[in-house]
Amino acid sequence: MRSIFWFKRDLRLKDNRGLYELSALSAEIIPVFIFDRKLLSGLNGPAWRTGFLASALEQLEARLRARASRLYCFYGQPEEIFARLITRLKPDALYTNRSYSWTGEKTQKKVEALCRQAGVIFKDFNDSLLVPPEKIEARKVYSPFFRLWNAALASEDLSLKPEPELLKTPVLKLPSLTETLKLVPHEINRYWKVDYAGRRLKQYDFRVYDEGRNKLATDGTSRLSVAIRFGLVSIREVLAAVRKRLEADSQFVKELAWREFWYHIRYHFPWTENLEFQEKRRGLKWLNRDEDIRAVEEARTGYPVIDAAINQLKEEGWMHNRARLIVASFLTKDLLIDWRIGEKLFKKYLLDYDEVVNTGNWQWSASVGADPRPLRMFNPQLQTEKYDPDCRYIKKYLPELKKVDCGAIKALDIPGYHQPIVDHRSAAIRAKKAYLG
Repeated sequence: MRSIFWFKRDLRLKDNRGLYELSALSAEIIPVFIFDRKLLSGLNGPAWRTGFLASALEQLEARLRARASRLYCFYGQPEEIFARLITRLKPDALYTNRSYSWTGEKTQKKVEALCRQAGVIFKDFNDSLLVPPEKIEARKVYSPFFRLWNAALASEDLSLKPEPELLKTPVLKLPSLTETLKLVPHEINRYWKVDYAGRRLKQYDFRVYDEGRNKLATDGTSRLSVAIRFGLVSIREVLAAVRKRLEADSQFVKELAWREFWYHIRYHFPWTENLEFQEKRRGLKWLNRDEDIRAVEEARTGYPVIDAAINQLKEEGWMHNRARLIVASFLTKDLLIDWRIGEKLFKKYLLDYDEVVNTGNWQWSASVGADPRPLRMFNPQLQTEKYDPDCRYIKKYLPELKKVDCGAIKALDIPGYHQPIVDHRSAAIRAKKAYLG
């Protein structure tokens, strides 16, 4: 039996459900990864984002070669590439891990249809979620969803599958990773090293998460979102590490469930990709002032905590979760910028970008999404006082303010610094009128 294994967001051998199932068949396995040309052009961000992916693939290839295997890589449209591979290689089956995102699902369906027409067995497996969304009845609010999700979790197979000891991969005249990388613009990512994932999973003390997750200047979050996004560690491995130290319903587990809640919303309400979940909030009169949008992306809003967060995003390809909430509130409420514009800004720079989670979080922050709350609007100055009281986060990402007194920073009394592009109190009144009429 000859089979193709299609790697996507699962760039590892350990506890890779689809690969484990295929390797158990003692099949001839042809590992394939495709740089999706359309997907990469849509990201349109810094080249070091692709550089991190390239490093992840180099790590994966090294581990495959240790098992007498290799990775074949392509650049183009997956359905076109698989059409050629099926004709040339005549595989019996194509195995992969399931795509639940809007873009990933559309692409996978095209490949699945291609296999069906060619008489090739197509099998996919849930590898990225602890509980598949199809197993939970539709819920619009997180709390009832969490109760159902937590109950369903008990019946899921969460065991960690071992790495295949040996993979039978034929030597074929197909492009290697090295050859394909010549077609893909990429740079070294100096902030994120691909081997961080395993170390972080072992070293991070999940017990500090509840207390430290909102402190902007401390290393209180797990920073595992990048590893989860690329599948450098499995989501089951993360849960197992949490359970060694915390209760089953700990805050960190609830955060894992929040990620799955957005996939739940995407699955049951797929139209939310570009449309607000809340019907009453569709057609809001966004201002979308070009000068405001530029000021945000250029980190010159006049609010140091906002500007620092944007600098962190652009420099590191990551932003502290509390900072994401503050920025999203500022864009959508203070400036009345459409949440879709904010979503695209994060898409451009975030290394852990996930279209389902990002869309869900931006709709939630804009008070137009699922799990409705009373209209919430963060005051950047109060958020600074509460979560960066010593201005250490601000001074790290705004080095020009290192010698400025923290009290002056919090009071927005900073000689020579950008003037605030909006007055928060006036903006709050304006936002309430726009949202509530």
